Formats: sequence, C-alpha cells, structure tokens
Amino acid sequence: MSDRIPSEDFLQIIEDFLTLLEQAKTDRPNYPQLWENLPTLETQLTAAEDKTLKLATIIKAWCKKSQITFNPEELATIRANMIQKGDKIPKPAEGERPERVYNKAFLVEQVKQANTNPA
Repeated sequence: MSDRIPSEDFLQIIEDFLTLLEQAKTDRPNYPQLWENLPTLETQLTAAEDKTLKLATIIKAWCKKSQITFNPEELATIRANMIQKGDKIPKPAEGERPERVYNKAFLVEQVKQANTNPA
C-alpha cells in the first residue's frame, strides 16, 4: 500500500489555502494567526523543494501549527463570490501537471504579496 497522498488531496490543500489567503486579505482582523505566522510560511516555502506534494505538506503542517482550519462550505462560498467578481484561484487544466500551476515560485509570490500589501 502506498503512502502517497492522492493528487486531488494535495491540490485541494493548496486551493483551500489560496482561497483562505484571498479572503484574509479582505478581512485582515479576522485572521490574526494567519498574518502573525505568514512570514514563517514564506521562509518554509522558499527553502522547500519545488514539488507540489512537498509544498502542500508544508502548507498543511503550517496551518495545523498556526491553528488555521479550512471550512469546506465557507471556502466554496468564498470561491463562488470570487468567480462572481471575476477573480479565481488558478487551477491545473485537465491533464496539466500541477507543478505548472502550484509551483514554489507561485506560492511564495502569493504569500509575499499578501504579507506586503495590507488591505
């Protein structure tokens, strides 16, 4: 039996994190633990190997340590609202490798932008 995380699971972790990050940018006061610990995540992602599974594992561990949880229903609503406004979280296209979308450079840039551009 394999210990590998199915690709859908690690892609979901990354999508959920990016969605939460977008929401937190517009509602900073309700996410103090995220903003307080975001520099640590940036450092961890910068030092990580550029593999989607490893990046998702780092994000998942960071969220757990920072006591950040994902509410699937809430995230679905946030995504729907983002789509209505014309925004979206980039996703791999059918048959596209996740590393092309959820790579280290992209994730580090998203975290860096959130950290340096307070809403």
